[in-house]
Amino acid sequence: MTNALSLYLDALRFGAAFTVFVSHYANERYSGGLFWQSMPYGHTAVLVFFVLSGFVIAWVTETRERTAEEYALSRVARLYSVILPAFIVTALLDQIAMAIDPRLYGPEVLPQMSHGPLNVLLGYVLSSVFLGDSWILAMPPGSNLPFGTLNCEAWYYIFFAVAVFMQGRRRIAALTAAALLAGPKILLLFPVWLMGVSAWRWRVALPGQQGAPLAFGAVGAVIGLEAFGGQQLFQDAQLPWLPGSYSAYDYIVGALVALFIMGLANAPLPIPGTLVERLIRLLAGTTFGLYLLHFPLLNFFGTVIPGPPDSAMHRLLVFGLTLGAAIALAHVIERQKGAVKRALRSGLYIMRRKRPGSVLGFWAGPLRRMFPRQR
Repeated sequence: MTNALSLYLDALRFGAAFTVFVSHYANERYSGGLFWQSMPYGHTAVLVFFVLSGFVIAWVTETRERTAEEYALSRVARLYSVILPAFIVTALLDQIAMAIDPRLYGPEVLPQMSHGPLNVLLGYVLSSVFLGDSWILAMPPGSNLPFGTLNCEAWYYIFFAVAVFMQGRRRIAALTAAALLAGPKILLLFPVWLMGVSAWRWRVALPGQQGAPLAFGAVGAVIGLEAFGGQQLFQDAQLPWLPGSYSAYDYIVGALVALFIMGLANAPLPIPGTLVERLIRLLAGTTFGLYLLHFPLLNFFGTVIPGPPDSAMHRLLVFGLTLGAAIALAHVIERQKGAVKRALRSGLYIMRRKRPGSVLGFWAGPLRRMFPRQR
């Protein structure tokens, strides 16, 4: 991946995260409906995330993470270095805000929060192993409703790893077990993620001179689709075992985003100035944290800031404080990935060296088979 392509994908990634934030901020509770036009595009931005994720994962497995061990360590470090701090922030903010005004966390806003502390705790436990949206479950960690997308993302990492690093009957058995655990809500959007993988694999088949026309054509197609109604053109199935707002729209947008990325990968991309590039890299480095932190922060500031939601001061403070706090926290949290990965690698090394009779040593054999060293 060229530096120019990486920069443009970083801009697209942060743009998608910012769109999700604005689509949630547009809710009556937080802003009195300001920017209400953006609300449908939060779902579209999530589809962009899925395609981008598939593209990047396909790239890293071909260039950096060529072993199951390296892939697993990177993915676990990437996920848990952010979600564990996000759990802590969400729990603290929820407790403070509910003590101030529990009505704003009632069943009409956050149904899962009104079923008692044990239900809330179960949401955190299931989310920690990415089962909060398995089958008909809908149990996010506290008020952090966007976490459902991360449940999908984690399982897509697992499906891809099994398909790439395992073979034969083990691969079939592992894929079957993973699919049964994940359930249809997660599986139905997996093709959108795979469109990103396909974009990486097929990018070389596109002649260079066709890159820019393809990228512009994909953007034009998305604009045209939205001009004619976007998601409203498709029937929105509302069943507990289907993803939220699920329809054929998801696959159409996923395919157009994949084509757009393929076009970018084969187009002559102008590089902006150094300051702009640094800003894009800085903001892109907060994308994961911004996505996971913005909703509990919105709930918190929407509760503690006085005044009606449609007042100018309330709107400004909720928007500015939420976005600023999310980016600041994300900047700190996401820098811990390297330290978490080193700690995991050290732990795995210790487990491998333990005697077979010890508790840790019991797992050494299976770990060696799952993550063989490749020379």
